[in-house]
Amino acid sequence: MNTANSTSESHKAPFPGGTCILSPDRCRQTLRRMACQILERNYEERRILLAGVRSGGDGVADQLARELKSLNPELVVEVTHITLDKLHPDQSPVNIGVDVVPWTNGVVVVVDDVAHTGRTLLHALRPFLGTSLLRLQVAVLVDRAHKTHPIHPDYVGLSLATTLQEHIEVVQSDGFFSVWLL
Repeated sequence: MNTANSTSESHKAPFPGGTCILSPDRCRQTLRRMACQILERNYEERRILLAGVRSGGDGVADQLARELKSLNPELVVEVTHITLDKLHPDQSPVNIGVDVVPWTNGVVVVVDDVAHTGRTLLHALRPFLGTSLLRLQVAVLVDRAHKTHPIHPDYVGLSLATTLQEHIEVVQSDGFFSVWLL
């Protein structure tokens, strides 16, 4: 049995009336493509820090790390997580699981599952603003076209124009992702 096909065939709709816009197979391909783009833009680097925004971006960061390591086993990929209150990011602290000072002159990629207005990503960048990084980049699995903050991801899995009433849900199940329009 082909495991690529069995992944999408066995994937059940978690949202009645929702539309699957990225199946697990397509998500895996999309994340691999994003990893290739990260490597291409940072080809001279020996190490990269992926900082996933909880909750959602942390799982995407973990999967990107696996893809990066499979493409370039010599690359050191460190994964950390950023924690902030997504509803009130301007009124809450932003915590990160590593000291950023060792990443001076290094490459950091902040990762989230969905970019909507850019507000969460804007605040997720705060821990890195006081450090002289070589590159500070942003990767998102899905980019919605509703930016109200000046954040434009460097790496995008899927750009999607939606209405303000529609909702995007990224589901992680058994190590696989799928993206749903609700």
